[in-house]
Amino acid sequence: FRQRVYTPDRLQYPMKRTGARGEGKFERISWDEALDTVAGELKRVKDTYGPASILLSQGGGTIGILHAFYPWQSLMGQFGGYTRWWGEISFAGALFASISTYGTLYTGNTREDLLNSRLIISWGWNAAESIYDSGTSLYIAKAKEAGTRIIGVDPILTDFVATFADQWVPVRPGTDAAMAAAIAHIWITEGTYDREYLDTHTIGFDEEHLPPGAPPGTSFKNYVLGISDGIPKTPEWAAEIVVRMMEPCS
Repeated sequence: FRQRVYTPDRLQYPMKRTGARGEGKFERISWDEALDTVAGELKRVKDTYGPASILLSQGGGTIGILHAFYPWQSLMGQFGGYTRWWGEISFAGALFASISTYGTLYTGNTREDLLNSRLIISWGWNAAESIYDSGTSLYIAKAKEAGTRIIGVDPILTDFVATFADQWVPVRPGTDAAMAAAIAHIWITEGTYDREYLDTHTIGFDEEHLPPGAPPGTSFKNYVLGISDGIPKTPEWAAEIVVRMMEPCS
């Protein structure tokens, strides 16, 4: 947190874009001008398109107290209304996966189970900050001491990656899906996936298990192999999208 407060890249006052979008040209403005601009645009959009045209995005993480949803929900409710999305921004995938796999949200493994792993892949998880269990760092340290290999997949060289990971995979932000598709391509072409599990616990993997009403040829397997769009999702294909060239450390 001290690094965040004192970093030279931290914005300490409002900035207004002066050039074209993406050009990176800004000028400093006063807080009054910034607040008047935001308030004026909210009023303009509501008066022109209605309150439902305003999307209230949920915030959280380590600065959740400042960007939490509920104060903004109260403010925008008194302003006249807003639109919010369905589900949770940070773990909607985990919720769906838990319900689909276990039939409930209230289950999972204890951190002690990390000691049974031969390989831990930390994909977009900075366990040094997003702890979610007071014993997380301890069990990860014990697993590493026991010889467990740890791979960190993250655009940022986080404290967790720097401290625990044997290998850092610095993917470009937003390219995780391409990387996952390439991994699936290897599993499918080498036949190393669990076919029995897919047949009994999933839908849409192949043409035989498409959900009702799904167009033919739209299975996940067809997409990964490139049958549906002519682009096999090979590791070579993904490398052009995912891999980021890194400057050597000084």
